[in-house]
Amino acid sequence: MIPNPQSNEEQAFELLFRKYYLRLCGFANKFIANRQESEEIVQEVFLNIWKKRSRLKLDNEIRPYLFKSVQNLCFNFIEHQKVIDNYYSVIDTVYKNQSEDFNTYESVLYTEFQQRVDESIKSLPEQCRKIFQLSREDGLKYTEIADQLGISVKTVETQMSRALSKLKTELKDYLVVLIISLFLN
Repeated sequence: MIPNPQSNEEQAFELLFRKYYLRLCGFANKFIANRQESEEIVQEVFLNIWKKRSRLKLDNEIRPYLFKSVQNLCFNFIEHQKVIDNYYSVIDTVYKNQSEDFNTYESVLYTEFQQRVDESIKSLPEQCRKIFQLSREDGLKYTEIADQLGISVKTVETQMSRALSKLKTELKDYLVVLIISLFLN
């Protein structure tokens, strides 16, 4: 019998957690191949269940709900990583080409782009900017940022998503020109 998180809440939740945690971590790891991130995803699923416990009416349907929730968060994580990877591959390409002989146009374009990136980062709301800089400049993981700032990992993820979205929007014109410029040479 599957424990119902609404009856004898804490005990039922603990039994549910013990019963499924390792299996769900293994399941998540099959999607993202990152043990630490898999554990964070599973913990987020359980945290969401705990927060929604009064509204959830799952009865014997908890197992499919758990696995589907983990799967959805894994897909979200993968999509988020694709955006980050694409953004940094463009930046990487620009930085690698910086050491080569730039013609005057590329040099000016690169300088303008770097200034625009700096301005865009400075224009982010304070907490969003701080989280972005801790992640990108200091190389901290989301859990480390959350611990350092005393906020939830979900808040870090949300703020990073907002920062990347805003940067993507503000820098899209420069990125297109830079990409075209790089590939025409």
